[in-house]
Amino acid sequence: MVQRIRGITNTFAWLTVLLCAALSATAQDAVKLSGFWIEPVEVKGMSDGQVRYVTSAGLLLTRSMDTLEGLRLQQYPLMSQAQDALDRGDDEQAQSLLNQVYAQAKEGWLRDYVRMQRVAALARLDRAGEAAGVYIDMVVSDTPLMFLQDSLSPAVARADAEVRLQVIDLVKAAEQAVSPQRQGFLLKLSEAAGKPARAIAASEGATIRAIPRGGLTLSSSTPPGTIANLFTSGQYKQAVAAADEALTQPGKTSAELYLKGMAQLALAEQTSDQAGYKTAGLSFMRVVTYFPRSAVAGPAWLEAGYVHQKIGRPDIAARLYQRARPLITEDEDPVYHARLMKLTNELDANRSGQ
Repeated sequence: MVQRIRGITNTFAWLTVLLCAALSATAQDAVKLSGFWIEPVEVKGMSDGQVRYVTSAGLLLTRSMDTLEGLRLQQYPLMSQAQDALDRGDDEQAQSLLNQVYAQAKEGWLRDYVRMQRVAALARLDRAGEAAGVYIDMVVSDTPLMFLQDSLSPAVARADAEVRLQVIDLVKAAEQAVSPQRQGFLLKLSEAAGKPARAIAASEGATIRAIPRGGLTLSSSTPPGTIANLFTSGQYKQAVAAADEALTQPGKTSAELYLKGMAQLALAEQTSDQAGYKTAGLSFMRVVTYFPRSAVAGPAWLEAGYVHQKIGRPDIAARLYQRARPLITEDEDPVYHARLMKLTNELDANRSGQ
């Protein structure tokens, strides 16, 4: 009996070894999520704002694309080399390797991911003209929204006049080829090209080119990602749903709360819905309550003030604008600084006229 038990144990041990060997043979990819590398895995793809992968234990998992910070693929060694270059900050080599991966890749999701990373690398290299060409092609070719992360506008805004004119020409050539839902992506580029860094109007009479009604625009402190892309393209209900999904994931939530509030506010603006304004205001107040030192705390204070102005509480709006003032500077967030000046001036004018 003892020998039989030993035989069974040995057989089980060998099966375990063989199973692990088989899994390790197929699962040699790696994903970096929220600062941590997870490996070995087998990456299955990216869709609907999610990256899907199988762990070495055979579990199929999905995680938000907003948490994806790195990717290595056994099938594409150059992708792993490109990721190593990105990790050490060598954007020149990274974008060159990414271009080669794009030429090799058979999977549509990988080609889209590679182009997204290449645009970001070119932007960091201040090669805004090249980056704009790749990005606009992505917009025109109906690349899924989750890959249209706007890492490009700051690079366009600080480019020289010739490059900015080139970007404007590229945008004009592409405008007729995109759907209304995607024109917001092109609009943002043309605005960046037309308003160079530190030259965006911030005077009393400044107007902000708005995508939704009411002059709403995202703070420059907003991280790129699926939710921001949905907002920029005018898909506010989808942005709220994506934010709710993101808020179920572990990690920081200030940006997601702010973006949810912005989408809720845009929806309220469409119908002047008082209940909608209050719902958006709750999201903004959660940002400043739970994340008072976050990069979007200033914009959240401002939008909370705007909400109170819209629901007939100018006294509270004035106090909230005062909270926002020291957190929004012209150098770091010129568009929001212009919005703050415009709203406070309007509020002061209305109160003095009463």
